[in-house]
Amino acid sequence: MKRTLILLLLFSLILSGCASAAPTFESGAAPAPAAPMERPAAADKAFEAAGVSSDQAQDLRKVIYSADMTLIVTDTEAVADQITQMANDLGGYVANLNAFRSDNLMYYSITLRVPAEQFDNARAALRNMALRVDNDSIGSDDVTDQYYDIEARLRALRATETELISLLRETRERGGKVEDIMSIYRELTQIQSQIESQQGQLNRLDKLVSLSTINITLRPDELAKPIATDEWRPLQTLRDSARDLVNVLQGLIDLLIRLLVVVLPTLIFLAIPVLLILLALRWLTRRLRGKSGGGKPSGDKPAGGSA
Repeated sequence: MKRTLILLLLFSLILSGCASAAPTFESGAAPAPAAPMERPAAADKAFEAAGVSSDQAQDLRKVIYSADMTLIVTDTEAVADQITQMANDLGGYVANLNAFRSDNLMYYSITLRVPAEQFDNARAALRNMALRVDNDSIGSDDVTDQYYDIEARLRALRATETELISLLRETRERGGKVEDIMSIYRELTQIQSQIESQQGQLNRLDKLVSLSTINITLRPDELAKPIATDEWRPLQTLRDSARDLVNVLQGLIDLLIRLLVVVLPTLIFLAIPVLLILLALRWLTRRLRGKSGGGKPSGDKPAGGSA
């Protein structure tokens, strides 16, 4: 009973001091890691006014925790399996896993969701798996004000929904006008839509608060890199070379076909008018020479004489 009275007083204070709507979060996604935030003043004042002790206030506070860790390990594949098993043992799960190979070594990027009460235990277990920890950062986002603001709005909306349902029933029983009934029904539908939206935001916040996020990067130790690798494959090189030879020959044949089909007819087409012009010039030159040779007087006298 005392807890209910405390919560009711807390809701009334927060509702009167918060006019803005609560922000939304994507389902299953945690906010980016951030530095620890200051405790919201509205929540602190509400806790103090309700006479809540510091321990009780801490239990009522809603904080989203996240961490980023970079671990250097000997065998990344084996450690990735251990991390998956650890998450299951702690009551969490692997939200995302991405693996890629570079220089014949496997690298992993893993995102864990673990219960908030197991957050520190999970981080300690991860540190024990590593040869070296290159990065270990923690972020928190205090959403206490947002959470109780949404909860207070939800209570008010449900109270309005109850009143509208009662008013709709009374209007129907009294044989009210159709316009009045439809007006009440539209208002009721809008209220129910807002209830669903606020409840969805509250559920997402509950999930983010109850499950902390740990982003892990697994990198292999340089000493784990093998001296000799099995990347040299002479048969594959021979096959690739034969494929390159075939591609070169295909390219040469394609070039020859283009020369025969495109270039040669084009040259013939261009050569015909040039040849005709040359023939015309040659004929004109001969004609001019013939005319100049026939009009020139001859220097020889005709043969013959008197007796």
